[in-house]
Amino acid sequence: MKQFHKKWWVWAICVVGVSALAVLIGIQFLPQKYHSNFQDEKNWTAYSGSQAAKMNTVEGGLKMASGMGNKWINDKQETTDFEGSVTVTFEDWSTGREEKSPDAGLLFRVAEAELKESDDVVSGYYFGIDPFKQQVFLKRGDTTNGEWVEIATKRLKIEPDTDYRLTVKASGNHILGYVNETADSWPVIDIVDEDFMSGKVGVQNQGLTTSFSNFSVADYQAPTIEGKTYLNAVLEEAADPDILYWEGTYYLYPTTPGRNIGGIKVYTSKDLVNWEDAGMAMTAGPDNWGDNGFWAPDLIEKDGRFYMYYTANEHLCVSVAENPLGPFKQEKFGPMHEDTQEIDAHAFKDDDGQYYLYFVRFDNGNHIWGAKLNEDMETIDESSVVKVLSPSQPWEMDMGNINEGPYMLKHEGKYYLTYSGSHFESPLYGAGYAVADSPLGPFEKYEENPIMQSNSLAHGTGHHAVAESPDGKELFMIYHRHQTLYNTDPREFAIDRMRFTKNDQGETVLEVYGPTVTPQPYPSGVQ
Repeated sequence: MKQFHKKWWVWAICVVGVSALAVLIGIQFLPQKYHSNFQDEKNWTAYSGSQAAKMNTVEGGLKMASGMGNKWINDKQETTDFEGSVTVTFEDWSTGREEKSPDAGLLFRVAEAELKESDDVVSGYYFGIDPFKQQVFLKRGDTTNGEWVEIATKRLKIEPDTDYRLTVKASGNHILGYVNETADSWPVIDIVDEDFMSGKVGVQNQGLTTSFSNFSVADYQAPTIEGKTYLNAVLEEAADPDILYWEGTYYLYPTTPGRNIGGIKVYTSKDLVNWEDAGMAMTAGPDNWGDNGFWAPDLIEKDGRFYMYYTANEHLCVSVAENPLGPFKQEKFGPMHEDTQEIDAHAFKDDDGQYYLYFVRFDNGNHIWGAKLNEDMETIDESSVVKVLSPSQPWEMDMGNINEGPYMLKHEGKYYLTYSGSHFESPLYGAGYAVADSPLGPFEKYEENPIMQSNSLAHGTGHHAVAESPDGKELFMIYHRHQTLYNTDPREFAIDRMRFTKNDQGETVLEVYGPTVTPQPYPSGVQ
């Protein structure tokens, strides 16, 4: 008995010692994962959907033939906070049905009591990919109405006979979704939803023959964000934002939505998050043309003077000041073009010192044009005017054929013209970009547009500009969104990270982490 006690204490001391050493040198003991290639069939139950199809294990995984709502549910893994992954491969591209878009992916937090044969929808979540819509999605099951309700989507290029690793990380009501996650990946889906807080996990396919492999589940604890955080929106009653960073201060110039204030306001900030109302930067009257529709101001500096390009009465105007706070006054009273309706100007300075102006004109929709600015910064070189973007991708043509809100970035010698698409009241409203070798094109649109799109938690996410963090190490898309899911105004101001990164093919692409509705770290360099 004494010998047993001695051994027990020695074992306990060793365990404590090893644990203490692990803390000191930074080792983390990860929870044990459950791995499966679906060969352990005793741990799984198959449920046929409304159109049953053959489901069987094959070497290295599980194969589901084309059907509707066919599911394999793991009987051993009841999850609350967890990380789950599965590799999905569409093998047959020809049997998909246009009338009901095919998809496949990971089911999680599924209520066991709701699992029935012949049901396509279950009480739980569905994170998957849709090859016909070329998107990744997160949906919640509504068994009362027998349908999957879309929470959020993101564009994704999907090809047959290609592996896609889907990963969900769920902690409480916070759900993150990744595709082909790497060490520096941003989630493609980042939402909060608390309809389902625990349940079983599994896989599902609809409409295409699909292979699943390398299924895994582990406990998950969300990492703690160090330092201060912000939560969107950061400012109410602000739309069509533009930011000027000058001598350590950010100056925000927005449209004031829903009412005519007779000009353009300005707000100031040191960190992009906390804003102070600095009053009117530009006021209509004897100094500035226009009496309504004061929209989408854009600011740029040249030789210590500040130029504001604004819309009034659906015409472009330019006003000048010696200080970012104003007062801005027109040196040439009136619109830039009296006989041409134009909106949404954006000024850009190239590396060679040439300034350009991008703007929107109307012709069976909204189209983006560009031109060189003359030396006076108040007129354009009419011989250089060229149409640079027109609505062409399906997401840009809901409730109107619309490309608007241009903003130019230059990266590694390429020109990235970002813009908004579709009507601002449309659920498809968002932001995309096109690339060219010269400032005025020709531009080629990114095939995975939009890079920012509205979802069920953040409506109307569009008309953006771009700002750097205080230390210049991060880029932020600054944009407006609707204050509620049911009304377009008042719109509010939000910020989310964006970056240039590489896709799976090694190509440079522009990526946005958003729209976010969860706490985010302050911009880098904030004191």
